[in-house]
Amino acid sequence: MLIKQSLLVGFGIAMGIGIGVSIPFANAQVKAQGQRTVGEFPDLVGGLRATPGCLSVKTSSFNAGKQAVIFSWFKNKAAVNAWYNSKMHRDAMRKFFPNHPGNPSALSGFKDEKSPLLVVASVTPSDKPMIAGSPLAVSQIAIEIYQPVPGGLTFGGGFAPDTLEVPGLIRMPANGGK
Repeated sequence: MLIKQSLLVGFGIAMGIGIGVSIPFANAQVKAQGQRTVGEFPDLVGGLRATPGCLSVKTSSFNAGKQAVIFSWFKNKAAVNAWYNSKMHRDAMRKFFPNHPGNPSALSGFKDEKSPLLVVASVTPSDKPMIAGSPLAVSQIAIEIYQPVPGGLTFGGGFAPDTLEVPGLIRMPANGGK
């Protein structure tokens, strides 16, 4: 189970997940002069995985138009901030949101320094830029942060990394552990 802890829409952690995966699709639309596409993001998955305290990174897409979704588990708030303030994330924010100053105090309202966090970044491409002040051809970007709550059950593994410690989570191996 997860509790939604915070929503950073747009420019935050994901845009560099703070989004920037090697997006698993090619943007086939013709670009207008100066327009940028999500296909131009740096290898955010690689950057995330290289961040100290990043426990796991998974990517997906959804049939609802969200063609790039990144799920990143972090050891704690400090690890999320390490990614947010990384050169790759900052460079991606400047490239795709040149007029946005960023938020150097991301997660400042979240006081729990020890809990693991799941950051979910999603992007919906469009044929032209639709976010004020950005040359990026997208209609939606969201970065959402969740915190595990005690409990749950996994059979043969779960979505979270096996190293994630969740109080009360029952982990049952497949085939009786054989």
